[in-house]
Parts: sequence; structure tokens; C-alpha cells
Amino acid sequence: MSEGVRKRHPVQTVHFVAHDGPKQPTKSMNWKRALCVSFVSCIVTLPLIIWLLPSPIEPVAFSLPEPPSFEGPLTPNDHLQKAVRLYENKILGPESIVVDGDHLYTGTADGKIVDIHEGTVRTVAKLGKDPCGRFQDEPNCGRPLGMKLDKDGYLIVVDSYLGLFKVNVATGDVHLLWPSSAPINGKVPRFLNDLYIMPDGLIYITDSSTKWDRRHNRYLVMEGETSGRLLSYNPKTNITTELASGFAFANGIQLTRNGDAILICETTKARIMKYNLLGPNAGQVEVFADNLPGLPDNIRRSSSGGYWVGFAGIRRKDKFSLVDFSAPRPWLRKLVTKLLSQEVLMRFIPKYGLIAELDEQGEIVRSLHDPTGTKIPAVSEVEDHDGVMYLGSYGLPYISKLHLQGIKN
Repeated sequence: MSEGVRKRHPVQTVHFVAHDGPKQPTKSMNWKRALCVSFVSCIVTLPLIIWLLPSPIEPVAFSLPEPPSFEGPLTPNDHLQKAVRLYENKILGPESIVVDGDHLYTGTADGKIVDIHEGTVRTVAKLGKDPCGRFQDEPNCGRPLGMKLDKDGYLIVVDSYLGLFKVNVATGDVHLLWPSSAPINGKVPRFLNDLYIMPDGLIYITDSSTKWDRRHNRYLVMEGETSGRLLSYNPKTNITTELASGFAFANGIQLTRNGDAILICETTKARIMKYNLLGPNAGQVEVFADNLPGLPDNIRRSSSGGYWVGFAGIRRKDKFSLVDFSAPRPWLRKLVTKLLSQEVLMRFIPKYGLIAELDEQGEIVRSLHDPTGTKIPAVSEVEDHDGVMYLGSYGLPYISKLHLQGIKN
């Protein structure tokens, strides 16, 4: 082989494999991917959205003692289930009740003051103006709450929105004693609640809050604010005075049997306070009954020498209580009220009928229950007339009646 002849290299054959290009995602894959992205986005953004939502309340931290055990005088029974319903669907929300012989007087959710006599419900007066029935109507319609007969037979009524009234139950004539629009100590009342008339005519009144009105009473509890007050109205001078303040939902009031103090239900803090009228502590406030088994509404004298307390909701050691759990956690109450309406919040309050009798030292001596809440889910007020008890309610369409004779705890 000559040098000019070049050496041949073997021919290399390259094989190419054809591809279809990048694999395209199917519709199913697109849907799943979009769902995953949306889910992650929600998880990331939802807390921010909730955080940015305005809260209807400005909650403050407060403390409650550990709820009491339902034992001893609080041992559950079914006594309230023995009550009978009166005038069912003829009245709505008979909050406060006055017994005068064979007449029953009460105020209803549609702004009326009614006289119930021999099975007939008669409208005595209406303090506000129609229309009534809707949430937004209530301030103009009015909501009569606490009421008492004075020594001359006139019905003295405090309307949550409108003020203090004197009503002639025979003629229906109404006289405005003091309008709620008048400021007291620089603050206009927002939630007038209960009253007590002294022998000399002086009238003690609770103003539950100077911030929240009656329609927003759940927010008042959830916020824990303490603008509640005890007021006095002097009919001789026509002057209303602030006597004490700083109550977390000042509610029902009652004069002690010896006349030395006014008892005040402090609903949010599940206790009853005492405003001293006589002695070295006159004008001072102290605790009368602490750590009650529920949120007290009104307080009235019992026929056996003590005081009956009606409860709007219960709290007990072996059951979850939203009020107790959230009391030291204002952030939780702020969050809850961002997400839930007042009506939904009520579902967290168990339906459990309960009234308790206190002695002169503020100790519970007996209690009557409806553990199922089917007959009496809550009690606003107990009117004990010679051992016959009439039970009021802020929302039920009837009055309940119970004979104490034969009931033993």
C-alpha cells in the first residue's frame, strides 16, 4: 500500500430515536394543579383576611373563678319541668312581671305593657311607636323591662331605650318621668334595665351600658366592658344621679330585706354586687354573691325569706362555657365576633333552665332546674307571690307558672 493511499476509517452509523416532544398535561392534571394552588392560596391568605376584618367589639381581659360544681344546693333536678305555660303565643318576651291580686302586668318584645286578667291579655299602653318586630325597629318601638307598682297604684316602668314612665293601669295614660336622652354625669344611657322603688318614692335604676343598647347585649357580654351604672331618680326634684359605675352589665336590682343595701346583678362576671345605703360603708360597692352557676338576669325576693335569681345561661365545672374560656382571651372573643353573628353566638349557650335562691349572706340554699331546657330554657325573672312563682323570659312566647308547694330540694 502506497503512502498516498490514506487509511480508511470504518463508517459509523448514528441512529436517531424520534420523540413526541414534552409531555402535555391532561385536563385532569390541570384541574388538580389549579385546585392545589387555590387551596394553598386560601391557607396563606385566609388568616390575613380574617385579621383585616373589623371586629364589632373591643374586648378586654377579665377573670372568672372556676365554675361551680352542680352538687349540694345546686344538684340537678327536674322541678322547672313541672311549670305550666300561660298565655302561650299571646305574648312575646315577658321580661319582668308584676303581680297585683288577680292581675299580672308585664312588658313585651313588641313594646307593649299588658294587663293579664282572667285569661284575657289587654294592652294597657305602648311607650314607643310602630313599626315593631324587626331588629332595626326596637329603639323607636321601645322595650319595657323593669317595672314595679308604686304606693299609689301606678305602674312605674323603665324602657330600655326611652326612659322612665308612670303608667295608669286603669286608663292607659302614660307620663314620661325622665327621658333616656338626658345625659347623666356626662353620659347618655344606652341600656336602661331594671328598677326598684323606695318607700319615700326614690327610684333606683340600672343602666347596663353607656356603649351598647339592648339589641347588642351579647356583644356587651363578649366585650367585657364595664360602663354599667346604678342611677337614682328623685321624683320630688326630677333629678337623676349616677351613684356607682364600673359594672360589667348591670342588670336586675333589689333592695335587701333590712333596707341597708341595693343588690345588683352583674351579668358578665356571674355575680351579685351590693351598693351600701347605710352604715360606715354607705356609698361603697362590694361583692354579695360570687361565682354564680350562670349569668344572672334579675333578682327578686322569695316568699321564704331569701332572693330568687333567674339565669340567662349556665356555667358549670363539668361543661364547656364560652364566657369562662374566653374571659382571659380577648383575642379569641375578637376573632369569634368577627366570624359569628349574635344569633349564632347564642347557640353556644346551652339551653338549661335554672333559678337559684340565695339567703341574706348571698349563699345558694336551693335551686330549681330544667336540665333539658325544653320547658324553660332560661329565666329572666322570678316573681314569687305567696309560693306561686311566675317566671319571665326575654324571648319566649309565654309566662311560666310553678307552685312551690310539694317541691323539695
